Amino acid sequence: MREFLRTPRAWILCVFVLMNVPGLNWGLPASDGWDNDGIAPRDFLAGLVETFTPGHYYQYPPVQLILLGVLTLPVTLIGLANAASLSPADVIAEMVKVPYMTAIALIARVVSLLMAAGTINAVSRMVFEVRGERASLFALAFGALNAPLVYYARTSNLDVPYMFFASVAMLALVRALARKEPARLRRFAVFAVLAVGTKDQAYALFLGAVPVAFALWIWRSPWAATRRRALVLTALKLLVLSVVLLFVVDLVPFNPSGFRARLHFLVGSASQDYVHYTNDWTGRFRVLEDIVTNSTRYYSVPALVLAVIGGALGLSKIKDRDVRLAALIPLLCAVSYTMFFNCVARRTDHRFVLPQMILLAAYGGIALDLLTTQRVKWRFWASWVITICTGGAAVFGCASVTAQLLLDPRYDAEAWLHEHVRPGDLIETHSLNVYLLRFPRDARIIRVGPDPTQRRNPMPGITEVEDEYGHAEARNARFIVVSEGWAWRYLLDPRVHLEPGRVLPPTQIKTGSDLDGSTFFQALLDNRRGFHRVHNSTWSSHVFPRLDFHASTSREIWIFERNPG
Repeated sequence: MREFLRTPRAWILCVFVLMNVPGLNWGLPASDGWDNDGIAPRDFLAGLVETFTPGHYYQYPPVQLILLGVLTLPVTLIGLANAASLSPADVIAEMVKVPYMTAIALIARVVSLLMAAGTINAVSRMVFEVRGERASLFALAFGALNAPLVYYARTSNLDVPYMFFASVAMLALVRALARKEPARLRRFAVFAVLAVGTKDQAYALFLGAVPVAFALWIWRSPWAATRRRALVLTALKLLVLSVVLLFVVDLVPFNPSGFRARLHFLVGSASQDYVHYTNDWTGRFRVLEDIVTNSTRYYSVPALVLAVIGGALGLSKIKDRDVRLAALIPLLCAVSYTMFFNCVARRTDHRFVLPQMILLAAYGGIALDLLTTQRVKWRFWASWVITICTGGAAVFGCASVTAQLLLDPRYDAEAWLHEHVRPGDLIETHSLNVYLLRFPRDARIIRVGPDPTQRRNPMPGITEVEDEYGHAEARNARFIVVSEGWAWRYLLDPRVHLEPGRVLPPTQIKTGSDLDGSTFFQALLDNRRGFHRVHNSTWSSHVFPRLDFHASTSREIWIFERNPG
C-alpha cells in the first residue's frame, strides 16, 4: 500500500476523490435527500423489508441494499434502541429523524464516491493490459473528468454501484483474453452477476458483448483455436454458474413470488411508462442520434474526437489478436448496452448513457497516449497544448457540476423563508421529498396533493393533507412554496406535436392532462389564485452554467404569499 500511494495512479485517484468531497453534503442535514431516485437515506431499508417479504418486491435488486444495510447497521441499531417500541410506526418515527437520516445518506454517498473511483480505475486497468501504464493513466484522468459521473458519485443512486461491479467484471474478461488465462472468467462471471444484482439494466452490457467476444476468441485466436472444446465447456459451466448465482443474489429462493412480481413490474410500468421514443426503427434511430448529440454532456467535443479517432488508431497498432480483442471489450459492451437497453427501454437520460461514456475513457486514454508520444518537437508541444486545453475544459465541466450542488436554489429559498416567515405561519407545499426544501421549524407546514396520505414518504414537521390543488384559497396558507422540479410536469402541454420517432412518456401525458393540477399551477404562476409571487430562487451564478441532472439540480423555487385581505 505504501508503494501504491507513491504512484501517479494513487495521486489521480486521490485527486478525484478529494475533488468530489465538496457537495457530498448536498441538502444535508435533513430527514431525506435531494438525490432523485437515490436509495438512501430511506429507501434501501424499506427495500430490504420488501425484498424479504413473501409476495412483495422492491423496484431494485438487493446487492447494494444489503451492502448499505451492513455499513449503516450501527446507525440503525442506535435508532432501534431509541425508538419508543419496535412497532413499525414507532421505528419509522424515530428513524426518520434528521441525525439518523443524515448519517445514513452520507455513508451511502461516500460508498458511491469510492465506487466511482473504483470504476474509473478498473477501466484504466483494462487499458494497461492492452497499451501499458502511460495510456492507462491517461484513461484514468479521462474518466475522472466525466461530468455526469462526478454528479452520480455524490448521490445514492445505483448507477455508479452497478457500473463498479460491471467494470471489475470487464477487467477480468480483458485479462482473461489478453493474458490467455481462461480461469479469470470465473471472476468475470461473479462480478457480472453482482452488477445485475445491483441494477437490472447491467445485463445489457454483457448480453450481446460476451457471446460476440467469445466467438471471436475461439475462432480468430490461434491460441484459443487449439483449446476450443475446453473453452466452450468452460463457457457453458460458467453460464450455468451465473444463472444459479443470479438466482441466489436476487434472493429468488427466499421470495419467488416477489421475484416474479418484480419482473412483471420491470417489463411493464417501470419501463413503458417512461419511454421517450416510438417503438419502431424511427424511434431507435432517434435513440442513437441523441446518444451521439448529447455526448457533449459528458466530455468536450475535442475529447470526444480524440477518443474516437485516436482510439481507432491505437487499436490498429495492436498486433496480437488476443490483445486486440481484449481492447475491443469496452466497445463491445457499450454497443451491447445501446442495443439491449437504450433501444429497448427507449431512454437516453444522463444516467442511461453513463456506461458508454465511462467506457469511452479507455479509448480516450489510448488516444492521449498516442497524441503525446511525438518525436517531432513542434508536434510534441502542440499535442500537449491540445491535451491541457481539453483537460482544462473538462475540469471546468466538473467544477460546474459541483457548483450545481453548492449553489442549489433551494438554499436561497430556505434563507428567504427563515427571514420572512413568522412563528406559526402556515406554509403549503407539494411534491415528493426529493423536491422539498428544509422549512423553518417554527412554521406550520402542510403538504397537499390528491394522492392518499398513507402512500407518502413521511417528513417530520410536515402535516399531510389529501385535497385537490385548486382548493388553496380555502386552506388559507400564508405562503405557498412550489418547486419547478415538481410543477413542470403539470405545466407542459400533453398535446404537443413532436418530430417523428419521439413521444411524451405516458406519465408526463397523465400529469399534463390533470385538469386540477395544470389549472392550479398555471393560475398560481399568473398570480390568479389569491396569491402573488414574492420571491424567485433561481440559478444565479455568472460563472458556471445551469445544469439539470436527473430533474433535480438547479431547479427554481417559487414562493407565493396570500393577497392581503
